Amino acid sequence: MKKFTLALGMAVLGAIISSPKVLAENLNQPEPILIAQTQTQLKPQLQLPSIKPQSTHTYNSGNSNNIESLLNQATEYLQKGNYDQVIENCNQILQQDKDNYGAYILRGLAYIQIEKYQPAVDDFNQAIRIEPNSHYSYFGRGYAYLYLKDYEQSLADFNQAIKLDSDFAHAYFWRGIAQGNLGNKQGAVADLKQAAELYKREGKTENMKTALDLLKQIS
Repeated sequence: MKKFTLALGMAVLGAIISSPKVLAENLNQPEPILIAQTQTQLKPQLQLPSIKPQSTHTYNSGNSNNIESLLNQATEYLQKGNYDQVIENCNQILQQDKDNYGAYILRGLAYIQIEKYQPAVDDFNQAIRIEPNSHYSYFGRGYAYLYLKDYEQSLADFNQAIKLDSDFAHAYFWRGIAQGNLGNKQGAVADLKQAAELYKREGKTENMKTALDLLKQIS
């Protein structure tokens, strides 16, 4: 018997965000305006570092291998867009290990893709409880809150994601969207400029173009 720990390695997660299409309050007019609607899809390819869930359970080697296999499969399903299977795999994992960080992250991302934002928030809450220093968890929850139109909480989560990783380009981009929805044009512009610069540095040309196009719309 041994305490189970999982290392997913540097797994590249699939797209978790569709094309930006978010309403923001116009700073000069009472009616909402569309500040982000582009044909280019912004698809954050999040590299997930090694995950070591703080599990209170112990497993024999067979169960440990089964959970690792389910997590690896869930990652592949997420990349392929098979979100129902991601959720099914994660459900199986959490039946065996209720504190499995990787399962909550992957299931939360799958819920986002099928627009079940409150269940996504619930899963990211659990991920934060287990790994409070993970910027991915705060980013995912912030994005879910954005589509629940809880812009204050969304902003707070993006702030925390950036505090934990000051070079997280996607967090700056979506914090800019949250700022726009809260009527803070100056903050939105600053965040989108920073996102564009970071995307340029990372060689993500399409994402940089998306941020710059959005800047033109709101400047």
